[in-house]
Amino acid sequence: MSLVVEGGSRLASPVFDAAGALFVVSTETGEIHQVVSDAYGATSLQHCESTFGGAAVAFDPEGTMYVCDLTQGAILQQGADKSFGTFVGDYEAKQLKGPTAIEIDSRGNMFFCDSGPFGETTLQAPRGSVFTISADGQLLQPLALECLAHPCGLAVLRDGGVIVAEMMANRLLRFVQRPTGVYHCSVFYQFSGGIGPSAIAYDEDNLYIARFDFAAAGKKGVVSQITAAGVHVRDFELPAAELTGIAVDKAAKALVVTEASSSSVYRISL
Repeated sequence: MSLVVEGGSRLASPVFDAAGALFVVSTETGEIHQVVSDAYGATSLQHCESTFGGAAVAFDPEGTMYVCDLTQGAILQQGADKSFGTFVGDYEAKQLKGPTAIEIDSRGNMFFCDSGPFGETTLQAPRGSVFTISADGQLLQPLALECLAHPCGLAVLRDGGVIVAEMMANRLLRFVQRPTGVYHCSVFYQFSGGIGPSAIAYDEDNLYIARFDFAAAGKKGVVSQITAAGVHVRDFELPAAELTGIAVDKAAKALVVTEASSSSVYRISL
C-alpha cells in the first residue's frame, strides 16, 4: 500500500476515464480534481471542474462526464461546452434527495443511488433509493424506492446483476433483473463492525469493498475482497478509517482508495 497524494478536502469517488486519467471529488467543496504526476513522479491534485455539490463522478462509453450533485439533488451532465446541465433531478415529479453514487455499464445504462447527505436516510428512517436509466435515456426505473438505509455505492456485475452498498445496514444487496423487467433484491453479504460499506469496485472476478468508520486515533481502514459468488477472500488495511471511495486501476493492477479524514488517496497493489 502506498500514498498517492494528500490534499484537497474530504476526498471521495475515485474514477478513471477511458484514457486512464484518475479523478477524485472533494465532497466538502464539490470540486472535481484530476490526480496528475510531474516529470519527477510527484503527484498532486489539479482542479478541473466544480458543481459545488459534487459527491461522485462517472463517464459514459463516449467519455461524457456525469456528476452526482447533492446541492442540486440531481445528476448533472457535462455538455460539449464544458458546462453542466441537469440530466435527471426527479422521479414521478418528486425531487431526488441527492444522488451519492453512480455507475454506467459498457452499454450506456446508468445506475445510481439516491440517499441525500449523510444521516438523511438511516436505519430509523430508511428512505434511500436505487435507480436505473436506460442507455437511450428514455426509461427511469427504481430498483428500490425509498426503502434503504443510506445506499451509497454500487457495481454492475458481468452477469448484469447490480451490487449495492447499504451503509447504515452494514451490508451489500444484490439486484437481479428478470425477463419481465422487474428487479429482485436479496442480501449478498452482511458485514459486522464499523459503520458500513461506502463504495464498491469490481474487476470482473472480485468485488472490493471500502468499509467506512468514524476516524479515531489508531483506527485503521478496511477494504474487503469478496468474490462474485459472495465469498470473503481477504482484507486490506489502510492507515485511517473514513474510506469514501474505491476504484480498480487496471493498468497498474491495483486499487485506488480515498480516505476523507486525511484527504488522502492510497494505492493497494493486487
